[in-house]
Amino acid sequence: MAAWVPPFPEPPRRPGWRQRLEGLRSWFAWLTPFSYRLPAGRASLLGQTMVLVNDPGEVRRLLVDEVDEHPKHPLTLWVLAPLIGRGVFSVNGEEWQQQRRWIDQALQQASLQKVFPQMQEAAAAVVERLATRLQAETDACIDLQSEMTAYTADVIVRTILSEPVTGPDAAAVFESFARYQHRTVPALVLRLLGVPGRWLEGYLQHHARPIRVWLAERVRRRLSGESPPRPDLLQVLIDSRAFDAEQLVDQVCVLFLAGHETSAMLLAMAGWLLSRDQPWQDRARQEIDDLLAQTGGVPSPADLRQLVQTAAVLNETLRLYPPLPFVIRQSVHGERVAGERCPMGGVLTLSPWVLQRHRSRWNDPDGFCPERFLGEGEREAIREAYLPFGLGPRRCPGAAFAQQEALVLLVALLGRYRLDPADTAPPQLVGRLTLRSTSGAMVTIHERQWPDRRGAVARAAAG
Repeated sequence: MAAWVPPFPEPPRRPGWRQRLEGLRSWFAWLTPFSYRLPAGRASLLGQTMVLVNDPGEVRRLLVDEVDEHPKHPLTLWVLAPLIGRGVFSVNGEEWQQQRRWIDQALQQASLQKVFPQMQEAAAAVVERLATRLQAETDACIDLQSEMTAYTADVIVRTILSEPVTGPDAAAVFESFARYQHRTVPALVLRLLGVPGRWLEGYLQHHARPIRVWLAERVRRRLSGESPPRPDLLQVLIDSRAFDAEQLVDQVCVLFLAGHETSAMLLAMAGWLLSRDQPWQDRARQEIDDLLAQTGGVPSPADLRQLVQTAAVLNETLRLYPPLPFVIRQSVHGERVAGERCPMGGVLTLSPWVLQRHRSRWNDPDGFCPERFLGEGEREAIREAYLPFGLGPRRCPGAAFAQQEALVLLVALLGRYRLDPADTAPPQLVGRLTLRSTSGAMVTIHERQWPDRRGAVARAAAG
């Protein structure tokens, strides 16, 4: 069914001490070939019982039917707290319910129609930045992970604060987050080994501080009146009167984290895959050219629904490379899950990464096949074993935002440029808080000749 199998960190057939050391860097190192075949697997890690749950019915039970009995694990909350405080991602119970209601209301007010211009402005900035690169070097080799992180951060900061994020500020924030990500897995392992939590919290706070300080300063200006009220997410949260100043910073950090990091990886890997699969890039580009010709180069949010081929590429990218590869829950009472015993307080791991590549659910599970999202053949697998944005009450509230953001960028990027493979190593993927590549996602770009974006619009005008 698939033309090719893109790279992924394959599990070793005989796990040994090297794998355990690699587990300090990436959660993928704890997987085995059996992880992708069994309904559940059980292991002991530094005194903690961990159960990997691959049965779709059990996943639904844990995330939807019995969500209160399976809260986020304390270790997950602990590792997020230095960055987002007591934001909606790092609390449970009634506190989470109250915060989630306010966040949902804020996102509803910042409708997709309202944030569409900010997305277009940020996408235009990416295109022009690449044009500058091409003036200096004809066959520019770019890191899509870096470029897409800049784009999605720009979008979310424009949406939250009504200002772009560029220059030295952007570089400092991105570097701080990369360092924080890099240290989360070792910090969790050290915590399990008994290293005092207070010392480790200070270690993580050191790397989270530049991000919080940068965002807190902008919240302070708005609250003090130095910056006027604006029609953005921050103002919606302020007007709700549900949060004090520190809580506002927590929620803004949550929105920043959720709104840029995961979407950036989706776009980076989608662009990298298209550079390696020219037929699918041609299909997406033709669809985009047709849309631009039809709309005179100015599509609306509703027009983006016509991009079914391009959306299929994004959906398949999310299947192969879910930005949140592991979801951790705690078993409050102890139970048997898909035949495996999980004691009270045990760690339940629900992995979109594993479930979306599971051998019992998918045809050609490791292959790049956007076609599977265009037909009927794998509808059951998509319904039961496809959860890139999570499931249940804690499902990502910004899923529609991320999908529109991705389509806007691909319209701008493929409308003007062709993506070709770079003569570099493929992305070296690691699973931490989110999915990342330690080597970036490198492609070469070329200005399109004909038909390009301007040509499509010209033909529409002439017709």
